[in-house]
Amino acid sequence: MCGIAGYLGPKAADAVLLVALERLKYRGYDSAGLAVLNGDSSIQVRRAAGKLTRLAAALEVAPLTGHCGIAHTRWATHGPPNEINCHPHLSADGRVAVVHNGIIENHAALRAELSAAGVVFKSQTDTEVIPQLIARNYQGDAVAAVRATIARLHGSFAFAVVFADQPRRIIAVRQGSPLIIGRKILNAGKAEPAPMELLLASDVPALLPHAQQACSLEDGQIADLSDAGVSLCDFAGVLITAHFKPIEISAEAVSKGAFDSFMAKEIAEQPAVLARLLESRLRGPERLVEPDLGLDLTAIHHVVLLACGTSWHAALLGKRFLEQLARVHVEVDIASEYRYRNPVADSGTLVVVISQSGETADTLAGLRLVKSKGLPVLALVNTITSTMAREADGVMPLLAGPEIGVASTKAYTAQALALYLFAVQVAKAKGLADAAVEARCIDAARALPVQIAETLAAAEADVVECADLFHSAEATVFLGRGGEFPTALEGALKLKEVAYVHAIGYAAGEFKHGPIALVTQHLPVVCLCPRDALYDKMLSNLQEVRARAGRIIAVGDAADQSLRDLCDHLFPVAKAADELLQPLLTILPLQRYAYHVALRRHCDVDQPRNLAKSVTVE
Repeated sequence: MCGIAGYLGPKAADAVLLVALERLKYRGYDSAGLAVLNGDSSIQVRRAAGKLTRLAAALEVAPLTGHCGIAHTRWATHGPPNEINCHPHLSADGRVAVVHNGIIENHAALRAELSAAGVVFKSQTDTEVIPQLIARNYQGDAVAAVRATIARLHGSFAFAVVFADQPRRIIAVRQGSPLIIGRKILNAGKAEPAPMELLLASDVPALLPHAQQACSLEDGQIADLSDAGVSLCDFAGVLITAHFKPIEISAEAVSKGAFDSFMAKEIAEQPAVLARLLESRLRGPERLVEPDLGLDLTAIHHVVLLACGTSWHAALLGKRFLEQLARVHVEVDIASEYRYRNPVADSGTLVVVISQSGETADTLAGLRLVKSKGLPVLALVNTITSTMAREADGVMPLLAGPEIGVASTKAYTAQALALYLFAVQVAKAKGLADAAVEARCIDAARALPVQIAETLAAAEADVVECADLFHSAEATVFLGRGGEFPTALEGALKLKEVAYVHAIGYAAGEFKHGPIALVTQHLPVVCLCPRDALYDKMLSNLQEVRARAGRIIAVGDAADQSLRDLCDHLFPVAKAADELLQPLLTILPLQRYAYHVALRRHCDVDQPRNLAKSVTVE
């Protein structure tokens, strides 16, 4: 869940690492720290609890001198987010420093063993056992000391380590948590060996703008970064060839630009994101590009969609798409539950794992479980260099670009559209979508980017008005039916995540089975009412809330007078050409509503408390 970074090159390491941490803080922002080597056989450390600005302020007062170092931004697990528990952690003799992402599951036993041997621990973290073990194993061979330490560790981890007596060297390890090496060749035109800038990070954006190429470490690998370049080996010491590929995203893609937050930027990017995804999947006005997924889709009679959080809500939409268009049985499961259930695996089953980052710990564990049962797995991910993308049998990329805001917005609508296009592909393979059906689906999908832009513009004034009125409400209920039930769940999640409002989404038909007791004149109830097959039933739900004096915010057609007569406020949305795609429009004002309520409650929409973007630990 944390973010780690490293730098070795000609520039001031503290400045480079601070920028890297800025781009990794979506992974955790409870505290941050750096360790820099300055060539005098000592390790300089700066740490600060709280937001990254506190570390930056400390460096303004006392900058670090040196060109090699490691850094960390923390999401607290073991021990509160205070300065003592900040990374980097040092060995008792101060000769080894470590930054770590993951959990050392046997840290208590290791701590007891080391304490009995006279080691004095300073923090409450699981991480501190790592530098203590490395220091005890170190006899001049850095990689050997790290390998000996790894043999004692249980759990999921990625860590980077520096040694006081090796001021131009970083050793990095991956086992279960992401880690990427970046490099830039300097003065490449000269005849002599070209010097390099080498970087290390939990995610590609942190490598920019200093790196041109990247290499993702695999589980069970150790990287040795020095002025001689990058050397890889496995945990047994067997050398491995490092394969670097060009980095395709730009530094501009991970900046806010003219927006006040990444959340605002990413909501606004949705028309362009969906247009880019459509461009990759459509050929001509009426033909769907069918990527070779390495599967016989005609043999698929059961699909399992595995995901967590917002991705799970997209999976609920995917179930509707696949069942209605392709007529296959679909099971949607929360990955953290699925992996512990010993699920039944049979032939004809396809598993689709859905994750923006491609590193979500529970979803990745679910992928590995079903692979062990011999089932084919597709990964629907935004990061095509991620672990899920590498381990799955096939990949469906979202092409949404970097999503920095912790609360997912553009990745959600991209996931939903990708699942819709996949459902059309399966339907064609099974002979259930002829040319006319395919053309209708493509036309509906092509209309989305313009409809999204129109909806965001049309709903903004009403969203702002409601945020002004209801930002002090401590609870909100979201109601939806059919495809809008996942929208209700996602709208509630967004409000919880960024505005800290207790919000809950319900299938509207279930509302009178108990939760209607919540309704008072102080409760905002958001009712999702597009003109679909369940429209009349939703109007009945509005009547029920109205009879109990609830404050109704409806989401629907701006020209729907019946809806306006029943509600207090209306968020207008465009009408999708295919009813199945309507939730991609209905969610838009709810994203903006959460954003505006959060601003009025003085919440940080990009860095909500207690959250991190990528959940890479259980």
